[in-house]
Amino acid sequence: MCHLSSNSLLSILFSILLSLVVTTIVSAQTVTGSLDHDGLTRSYRLHFPPNFDPQESLPLVFNLHGFTSNAFQQEAYSEMNMVADTARFIVCYPNGVNLAWNVGWSFGSTADDIGFINAMIDEFAENYNVNTNRVYSCGMSNGGFMSYHLACNLPERIAAVASVTGSMVPGSIENCTPAIARPIMEIHGTADGTVPYGGNANVALPIESVVDHWVTINDCLLVSDTTDYPDIDTGDNSTASRIDYSDCGGDKVVSFIKVFNGAHTWPGASITFLGTTNQDFNASSTIWNFFNRFSIEETTSVNPTFNNIALALYPNPTTDILNLKISENENGVGFPLAYKIIGMNGQIFQNKVLRANLTSIDIRELSTGVYFLKLENQKPLKFVKF
Repeated sequence: MCHLSSNSLLSILFSILLSLVVTTIVSAQTVTGSLDHDGLTRSYRLHFPPNFDPQESLPLVFNLHGFTSNAFQQEAYSEMNMVADTARFIVCYPNGVNLAWNVGWSFGSTADDIGFINAMIDEFAENYNVNTNRVYSCGMSNGGFMSYHLACNLPERIAAVASVTGSMVPGSIENCTPAIARPIMEIHGTADGTVPYGGNANVALPIESVVDHWVTINDCLLVSDTTDYPDIDTGDNSTASRIDYSDCGGDKVVSFIKVFNGAHTWPGASITFLGTTNQDFNASSTIWNFFNRFSIEETTSVNPTFNNIALALYPNPTTDILNLKISENENGVGFPLAYKIIGMNGQIFQNKVLRANLTSIDIRELSTGVYFLKLENQKPLKFVKF
């Protein structure tokens, strides 16, 4: 799943179990998509909460799989979709090249993953109106390493990060001095045999060294608050404590959840045969509650020529023709006006120009399904062809 040195039997059992339970874990609101970047076609899974409407600008969480794992497995194992459905945010589960993320190891992937994540943010902002002030990254193992890598190299796009069983590559701290500090959460087990708590000279820094680095980056005082989680499940063979460094610069926070006797596992997961899995807290909901406190200040502006244009679509649902009604603002509509028709998986079906005398769009070539119409610089509107 997320092991740096995989156990073939566990991997086989994990895959079988996923195939048996996927219909109950993976919601129908998850779609697959792809993006061409740096000469490669990269794929991802994108989960929308129920009744998704791009008029509502939702936060976006990247949830990154571990080494030798994939997006599908991470979606099922972390069970973050259930949290997203209640809290109303979008979750993206991307696939790394060669089942890995490029975090500076001498093995795995050499792909431009920083650029890939950055391109996905732009794509999802364009197609689904995600709130670019509220984009976050978390991940398991190698995905946790990658989340730290994003905090080091893409802090202007990522509002906060969380790592579960991940660390940082030896030597990377010297190169991680971001101009913008970001809130950090680390969740790690003291009995992790894959990414050891005490570190591995060739693969991972000691976890407490990673936490100390981000305490320094975030200009936190060394005074911390420690809270022990109640031992709700006495049969999980583990306990957990949370250490919060909250007296930091710019209202930042560094939080460290230490799972005593915890293995290389995702706390709160339903799948528990991979090793000691703490059940006293749920990592997915804990991560979201942490993320939900932070955002990036708004720094972009909308071209006033197209600002506050009122757009209505009818009939909706429709069959072959989609009619538009556009109400001008004080600056006028500004024809010609570019528009796109986008599918739920991000595919662009039409990319044309709307003329002043054109009030309808021919959609006969579209298959039955849910689509979005997006005018230039405007929030997309959803319509259904049946």
